[in-house]
Amino acid sequence: MKPLLKAFLFLFIIINIGCENDSNSILIDESDMLIGYWINPVYSDSGTTFERANRFKDDGYGVAFLTENISLERSSGWCGTPPLIFADFQGKWKKNDSIITITIDNGLGGVMDNHWKIKTLDEKHLVIERMP
Repeated sequence: MKPLLKAFLFLFIIINIGCENDSNSILIDESDMLIGYWINPVYSDSGTTFERANRFKDDGYGVAFLTENISLERSSGWCGTPPLIFADFQGKWKKNDSIITITIDNGLGGVMDNHWKIKTLDEKHLVIERMP
């Protein structure tokens, strides 16, 4: 009986390992690749590159384009003096061809418009150019 129990236990473990959900997989909206969380900005002369993620990092800048044209910006605000405390600011976004307009309530009673031109957009990266 013990060998049969060991075989059953071994089979049970193998099946559960094989069926485990991958919590690190990122859901991508195929109808609009822009929708999602974008973090880890890398700035260069040619633009800013973001990486797609499941959620924001606790201690870093990021932007999210959600359904129904809701946007979130995780930012430390206008003051860059350490210690940085990040907060989420909600707003709206709209896309016209390759131009994204993001309107964010900055939490200080003001609204800020950002205009970005999408240079590259795929499953893993968003590269934008900031416009005046």
